[in-house]
Amino acid sequence: MRISDLCLIAFVGIGFAAGTQEPSPNSNKVHSDASEIPKGYEVGEKSVSPDGRFAILYPVRDQETNATPDLMNVLVRLKPYAVLQEIGEEPCFQGMRGAPQARWNGSSVVAIWLSQKWGNTDLVIYEIESDKVKRIEKIWPEVVKIFEKDFHDRFLKKYPKEDDSFTFVSDEDSDWGHNLVFKDRKVTLKVFADNKPNLAGGPHWTAALHATWNLDTARFEKVDFKPGMISDRPWLR
Repeated sequence: MRISDLCLIAFVGIGFAAGTQEPSPNSNKVHSDASEIPKGYEVGEKSVSPDGRFAILYPVRDQETNATPDLMNVLVRLKPYAVLQEIGEEPCFQGMRGAPQARWNGSSVVAIWLSQKWGNTDLVIYEIESDKVKRIEKIWPEVVKIFEKDFHDRFLKKYPKEDDSFTFVSDEDSDWGHNLVFKDRKVTLKVFADNKPNLAGGPHWTAALHATWNLDTARFEKVDFKPGMISDRPWLR
């Protein structure tokens, strides 16, 4: 099915109030010493690991043409410089819709997602060991499956002429704070979806997911799916 790329996780509305780790006081020093970073890139200030060794690089936007260099976003070791993982499917400068963002659990586990218009999407967990990506856990496809089933079974069967698409949205902000929380080897999530977040008229569907992902088993160990009410918006037609 087609799912709008105007997506997000409300839960993932990221500030990760609990379990959040901010860059260490030494992070800025690492930035200034990272002379090996290739031309055309800049370090994502909010993406640096607590020990200052790892970060996401963004292509630098040309302020005159607003063009983005043909450089993919990458997760890197800052010094000595080394690329650990390419991120996303197309290059995005900082602040651009679709740009990757990161939240660290210590300096070896990082959650990376893409920031979209209505929220966030494509959540992936990367584990780093010996300066290499040891493990990749793609949480987002599993999240999508849960919402798709309810959307098809509960909404499209009742309204088969409606668009087969919905949007992941944030109920608070687009940064995933207290809605994505690391605790030891687990990640708790709160995710929200809406088929018409722009308040368009007609049948309206919503749903929410509260779940716990186990990093050791690479699967959800607890899933609390909360179907919302299906209603009509005749006043908006």
